[in-house]
Amino acid sequence: QAAQDALKKELNGQMLGNEAALPRLPIPELEESISDFLRAAKPLLSPAEFEETQHLAKQFLQEEGPVIHDKLLEYDAMPGINSYIENFWEDAYLTQRSSIAINTNPFFVLEDDPTPSRTSQIARATTLVWSSLKFCQGVRAGELEPDMFRTTPLCMRQYLRLFGTCRIPRAARDDVRTCAEARHIVVMCRGHIYWFNVLDGSGRLCISESILRETLRSIREDSIAFTPEQNISNAVGILTSTDRETWARCRETISSMSEHNEKSLRIVDESLFVLCLDDNSPQSPADMAKCALHGTSVVESFMGSSGMQVGTSINRWYDKSLQLVVCQNGAAAINFEHSVIDGYTVLRFASDVFTETILRFAENIRGGFAHRSSAGMRSAEHARAEKEEEAAKTASFHRIEWVLDRELLTSILKAEAFLSDRIMQVDLQVLEFANYGKNFIVDQRMSPDAYVQIAMQVAYYQLYKETACTYETLMTKKFFHGRTEAGFVVTEESTRLAESFDRNSLEVSKELLKKALDAHVKVVKLGSEGRGIRHLYALKCLSERGRAAWWSPRLLGATSTVTLPDLFKGVAWKKLNRHVISSSNCGNPALRLFGFGPVCEDGFGFGYIIKDDNMQFCVSSFNRQTSRLIAALEDTLLNFKRSLQGQTTLMPLSPAYGSMITQKHVIPFSEAKN
Repeated sequence: QAAQDALKKELNGQMLGNEAALPRLPIPELEESISDFLRAAKPLLSPAEFEETQHLAKQFLQEEGPVIHDKLLEYDAMPGINSYIENFWEDAYLTQRSSIAINTNPFFVLEDDPTPSRTSQIARATTLVWSSLKFCQGVRAGELEPDMFRTTPLCMRQYLRLFGTCRIPRAARDDVRTCAEARHIVVMCRGHIYWFNVLDGSGRLCISESILRETLRSIREDSIAFTPEQNISNAVGILTSTDRETWARCRETISSMSEHNEKSLRIVDESLFVLCLDDNSPQSPADMAKCALHGTSVVESFMGSSGMQVGTSINRWYDKSLQLVVCQNGAAAINFEHSVIDGYTVLRFASDVFTETILRFAENIRGGFAHRSSAGMRSAEHARAEKEEEAAKTASFHRIEWVLDRELLTSILKAEAFLSDRIMQVDLQVLEFANYGKNFIVDQRMSPDAYVQIAMQVAYYQLYKETACTYETLMTKKFFHGRTEAGFVVTEESTRLAESFDRNSLEVSKELLKKALDAHVKVVKLGSEGRGIRHLYALKCLSERGRAAWWSPRLLGATSTVTLPDLFKGVAWKKLNRHVISSSNCGNPALRLFGFGPVCEDGFGFGYIIKDDNMQFCVSSFNRQTSRLIAALEDTLLNFKRSLQGQTTLMPLSPAYGSMITQKHVIPFSEAKN
């Protein structure tokens, strides 16, 4: 009843006030989606492959396509279906059986706290947790100001699953649980798991900021007392980095061993979020990005052993919707589980939390001026005395002690070894491009996002001499329960530019660039309107009926023997579903970096932020030439500018694209101490 009352309050609140007026995600005409499919596939195929694809598309339009499309329309009209793609897309995440660490969970690296006194680990963690709790209260009260894109309201439903949410591993398909009454947070330190209440039964804060700070300090001190062997023996969280079937079996075993274990798992699942206090101090943006994506792998020998993991990779719980990561030098990041939460939602959270730190910084300055008066000095002394008295207090925190047998301990060690292998395979590099940014591009009357996307395609072609499938995440939150659309952004125009860029004069390249940008903007506009290829993915899911437990077999008839149409078996469909370049733009003044792992073994993950006068890129791959690719990207961006400024010759390229571009514009993270 309490959960229903809370939900009713939220529905009547400001946060969800626009939901009833949001349009439903439209289902495109079948002919339109097939046309876009052919447009996206053509640059990636040989003439013979494209001819075969045209034949399959025509066959699909004449035979199975209209029947399945009509069934999709019927499905979309069923009670309880909020969006025709929602269940299919969530199912795609939850049926994924590979590890979600690196492969799925994205990350944000936050800008530094501007207040010098809050750049130590405990001070930064306290500020982030405190601001996060205020944001959570706003969500639960339904008071969060609705998101807008210019003047268009956006769907706010995802915020209801930002806190108290956890992915639960299961055989075949995972579950997602949200605890609307969650009152506690989990803190991980050196692999150990602690928890304590931060809200009372009415959802109000039940601790002060100073008590929160001292509690976090006490937790860190408690964790230091344990040996590396004890740390790894309690690092159950690392099992969340294994493949989903393995983790499901391990979790079931852990739960069945004791009621204490079962309760402990629920404590983690139902926590508002996880705070990871890491005992490392990243010295460069690339190091911090790696820490945010997967933690560190550092092996040391003890008493003649072959090596013990002492890195921060053991200090994560990847199933949680929200993990705040804070390092010893105050560098901070967010890692989030992606099945029900998209980057735009977490970006708003990060932005509001960072805004809170700016406001507090301003109050600090204003307070400093106020304290110059004698009355102000007396007031400040009184306040300090109260703070010192309260600082001696800590909240009652608990450390989880697992009941594990030898088999589970072996599973933990195995998981650590496999994750460390994977970490060694990840090549993640950062380019902080300081030559120009959004302002220059806009001055050329060009779309900044399209500009960067075309630069990525040209850079890839410069290195590999071929065009690769490039996926860009497009937001569809202006629709009810909207999430994203797949933007397949390689066009004939961008391919023509990439193939000839190093042979043309810059004047010719300028004209080709404009045409490529226009084509890109058109693709993005259609996708953002919900008119993309994900419609075909829904049709494919319908043709594979019975694949998920929520499916209603009556849509195709219980005795139907529908088989997968040939269109979804062809080379074009396969190529479009192997995202060699997976990319997303997620910029905001609150972020230093944004990134994620590659989505296929031979792919690259491109997370980028476009600011007024600079751009940041996090590029990842599995054992490919990441630094060489971003060297080509920097050269391309510089030559784009030369062409737009009327110069006629290309700038000399970096030798073999081999210079370590990542080091050119790096501003090291501070080495603050507690």
